[in-house]
This record gives sequence, structure tokens and C-alpha cells, in this order.
Amino acid sequence: MNALIASLAVTTALAMGGTFDDPYTTAANDVKDEIYAERLSPAEQQALIESTSGSGEPSDTRYVRADADMCWLRDLDTTILAAVCDDGEEVAYTGPDCSEDSYELPALFSVTVRDDGSTTPPVFEAEGVCVTPADLADEARRAWRTMPIEPAQIQLEVERDWAIVNLGVHPRTTDEPQIMDTMLLGVPVQLQAVPTEYTWDPGDDSDPVTTTHPGDRYDSPDAIHLPYPAPGVFTLTLTTTWEGQFRITGTPSWTSIDGTVTTDDSTDPIEVHDAEVRLTN
Repeated sequence: MNALIASLAVTTALAMGGTFDDPYTTAANDVKDEIYAERLSPAEQQALIESTSGSGEPSDTRYVRADADMCWLRDLDTTILAAVCDDGEEVAYTGPDCSEDSYELPALFSVTVRDDGSTTPPVFEAEGVCVTPADLADEARRAWRTMPIEPAQIQLEVERDWAIVNLGVHPRTTDEPQIMDTMLLGVPVQLQAVPTEYTWDPGDDSDPVTTTHPGDRYDSPDAIHLPYPAPGVFTLTLTTTWEGQFRITGTPSWTSIDGTVTTDDSTDPIEVHDAEVRLTN
């Protein structure tokens, strides 16, 4: 193309709740690459959207996202950005081609709010971008540190507040992951807490029992037996270690997050009794 004029005719709803209803013309460019020379990272783009000016200073500039196709006007040898290409226009660009594990963020535009409340013609700031898990890793780590996790609950084979010396108790829990939906850099994301280790402390000065499974019924190979060899009143505590994962919502693969989190759950006091043997006629 000898000359490329980028004009905007976008009628799609924007993140700020408004629409671009009229066609606007931006500065002419000699080559297509110059239109897309601005390469802003997802974090940089989100910083613009979340602030008023991108610099933290008060400003009437607003940054918004909108889907738009680049349409080639064959007769004029130019392109325009539009919500939908009209008859006689060929689609020259519809945004990035993202993989199944990534997320397409629409193009970024800016407008300035005038004193009367109207806005200036939108300015094209950055093309759409494919956000990958690697782009979200730092944000995911920060979100993982504050993710609310419900402690894994102790279940006893027989739900009662007493036990017999050496027979003890057979506790177990569940291994269900916990998932939280959130937004990171404008991208819908799921955080997942996965239980990976269980430490059972009987509370009677015996060594804790650590497993990588949640336990099972007393007659299962995965059963956990805490015998309580002496009488007394003890509180059983379960410490569960959780590992974090995240994925872009709707994508198939989970990405691990560095660091672990632990939660604790305890029983009510358990009275452990000696068994008495009595002879009867």
C-alpha cells in the first residue's frame, strides 16, 4: 500500500459502558507496521485502563477496549478499522490469532472527555494482544497469596467424642480442589488450590502422621489409624498443604504457581478411655 489511512467506525460496546458511533480519521501512515508499532504489554495496557492517564496524574483521558476489524478498501487502497466490514471491503486483519491456552484482549483506544461531557474522536493506542499464562504469572502469584481457602474438614469413622485406648480413631478428609474466579490484567482467570499433603497430629505427644492422600475407611489400604496408646483428653488437628494453579478461564491447561499454603482443622476434645474387662456369670 502506498498510503494507509486508519479511520475508526466502531459501534461495539466498550469497557467504560459507551460506544463509538461515528467514523473518525486518524493520522495517515506510510506503512501498515507504523500503525501497530506501539507494542504495549498486557500489564502496561491494563495500567492505562485502571488509571486516568497512565501516569497516575489526574486527566480527562479514558482508555477503553473495543473489537474492530481492519477492512481493506480495494478501490481506495486504504484500510479502516470498523466493527464489521461492509460489502466491497475485504477483511485485512481481525486481531491476533491466539492459541487455545491464551486469551485475546481487544484493541486499546483512548478518548478525552471534554468540559461539556462529550468525547473526542477515539485514538488507536495498541492492537489486540494474545495474553498467555506467562503474561499472568506474576499477577497469579499475588492473587494466590490472598486466595481464601476453606480448611479441609476432619471426618471420623465414627462421629463421637470418645475413643478406646489402642483402638483410637480413623480420620479422613476430602481431596477436592478449591477454585476461585477472578480477573487478572483484564483477563478472566481461575485460581485453583490443590491439596497435596495431610499432616494428622493426634495431640497426645505421639508423632504426627503425614500422608499424600486424604485417608479412607478403616478397612481400606489408605486408612489412617491414630491409636491413642494412653488415656486422656486430646484434640486431633489436621494441617493440609495446598499448591496453587491457575488458568485462563475456558482454557484446558493449568499452570503451577510457586509457593504453598497451609490450613488447619481440629476436632472437639476426644476422651480416650481404657477398656475394662468384666467377668459375668
